[in-house]
Amino acid sequence: MTGEMRVGLFYLFVVSLFWTALAIVDVWPFRLGSYLSNFLLYCSAWAIFASVQSLICLYQHRPDRPMQFLVNVPFGSKYRQRVRESLPLLVAAILFMPGFSAMKSAIPLFTDYAWDQSFINLDVALHGQDPWRILQSVLGYPLATSLISAAYHFWILLVYAGTIYFAIYVDDRQLRVRYFAACFGIWTVCGVLLATLFASVGPCFLEPMMGNSHFADQMTYLNAANERYPVMVIEVQQTLIEWHEKGSHGLGRGISAMPSMHVALSFLFFLAIRQVSRILGNIFLVFFVIILVGSVHLAYHYAVDGYVSIVVTGMIWVLSGFMFRSSAEQLRAQPQ
Repeated sequence: MTGEMRVGLFYLFVVSLFWTALAIVDVWPFRLGSYLSNFLLYCSAWAIFASVQSLICLYQHRPDRPMQFLVNVPFGSKYRQRVRESLPLLVAAILFMPGFSAMKSAIPLFTDYAWDQSFINLDVALHGQDPWRILQSVLGYPLATSLISAAYHFWILLVYAGTIYFAIYVDDRQLRVRYFAACFGIWTVCGVLLATLFASVGPCFLEPMMGNSHFADQMTYLNAANERYPVMVIEVQQTLIEWHEKGSHGLGRGISAMPSMHVALSFLFFLAIRQVSRILGNIFLVFFVIILVGSVHLAYHYAVDGYVSIVVTGMIWVLSGFMFRSSAEQLRAQPQ
């Protein structure tokens, strides 16, 4: 059994556990719209990759028969082989994300949001004051906030384009399997297990959901900045609150602060992509730092949420490398 098959089957089993847990709290886990939307997002990401690749090849080769040439570029034998190899991973990803979203949105059905004050106190103990106030002296300008907000939403491409990239466009099969094993592990450990054990809502949701106005000054600044330049998170945060109040469990739903999945996935992507290219590694290191800082500046997370994400992600990345190192020669020996 290939590494792709082992990882894919294991996380299909994890998804079945999600479905079982959701059924226990009377949440219907099989929402066709969520699975269809997730599938279409992955298809769209692949279509973008294929289109860009095709245009580059057309420009480079100037073939006499462009249509016939294009068929063999993104869908040639090498890429068909990659799709066959990665199919268990892609199927697992399509089924995993809606299950994850439903589990995240169902956190209040399993436990209470009871950890916010502890994380506020820990942030102050580590930094001397609320970390957002420290960042405000450097980032507290509406244009800077708007740009950071845009980058924060650009993160979603790591979920979809990142999956397609590592599934189809990475030559190293060991790296491919390691990335997916770590990625699914992070979504499960950070996004479900720790998020439920340390259930918290985060600064931007603290007042509307918990009646705690500790971060009123920060939200006043963000709303004022949004009046000058678009701060995309403001509308998204309001939408998440509305979904929470309606008890919606579809794709992209759910509120949870500890730990930060934005920080975890951007750190994982940096760790993995630097194995492909030093230049890309440096680019995504900068992106990771922006996400880490932005998670606090935009009031989604406490600083400690990001710190925990980094530590847990690093541990999972090391563990995934250890797990698949023993099968590295087998993976390399199989046809690419």
